[in-house]
Amino acid sequence: MANSTKISRINKSKEKQEEKYKAFALMVIDWYEKCGRHDLVWRQKINPYKILVSEIMLQQTQVSRVLPKFTVWMKKYPTLEKLSQASLTDILLLWQGLGYQRRAKALLMLAKTTTRLPKTESELIALPGIGPYTAGAIMAFAYDKESLMLETNIRTALINAFHMRKKDIDDTLLKKDLQRLLQQPEVKVLGARHWYYALMDYGAFLKTKQISHNKKVKGYRPQTKYEGSDRKLRAEILFAITKGTKLPEDNRVPALLRILAKEGFIVATSDTWSIV
Repeated sequence: MANSTKISRINKSKEKQEEKYKAFALMVIDWYEKCGRHDLVWRQKINPYKILVSEIMLQQTQVSRVLPKFTVWMKKYPTLEKLSQASLTDILLLWQGLGYQRRAKALLMLAKTTTRLPKTESELIALPGIGPYTAGAIMAFAYDKESLMLETNIRTALINAFHMRKKDIDDTLLKKDLQRLLQQPEVKVLGARHWYYALMDYGAFLKTKQISHNKKVKGYRPQTKYEGSDRKLRAEILFAITKGTKLPEDNRVPALLRILAKEGFIVATSDTWSIV
């Protein structure tokens, strides 16, 4: 009798949890249909290359900063083949203002070694500059295939719905949420592409309401301030070299020049530096 009561309680708990996933999925889909960012340029006339460029640009960078750069990029380099013909100097000049120049270099390297983006996550991850999230994003957005992908907006949406009282939340737990949500009939009808657009847009909306749960995520490290940082100085150094202007005056410059040379961005030429 005790065992049957226990089983009944477990079943009711599972049913209640399933109802919660269903309600959340319906709410997010309804919100997306009414308020989603349907007009984003990389969501129009979708192809794998367009998704790749947008996702690399959007890493740790606001949509408002990416939009103008993405438009210019796609006009100048509409395909991997066109991009493969560019120089690192060309790419860095266009990338100016987005930061994290390693992303631009990785895109160029990918274009010079790859003629066509593969259709499996394992093959995508093997390419330069593509990690698990970007591979999952290409699978979902370009190919409309189910994948388990997490980024800051998705984490915020999931934690806000299912884990408000928890701390030190591991991505493994959030991926279990994604698996359950992907099995909801309404999500399957919508498809992986629009489901993840909906989830990301809803998470971004929560952040506009000052709702962010990054600090609850295991291993969370706040991003350092850009102003006065090595990241900013790196960008200034690279821009000065690409434009042939005077290097910034800062005692960190010699060390950063050595790092940039080691990373394959620049090379010493007589008494100056040039882009590789």
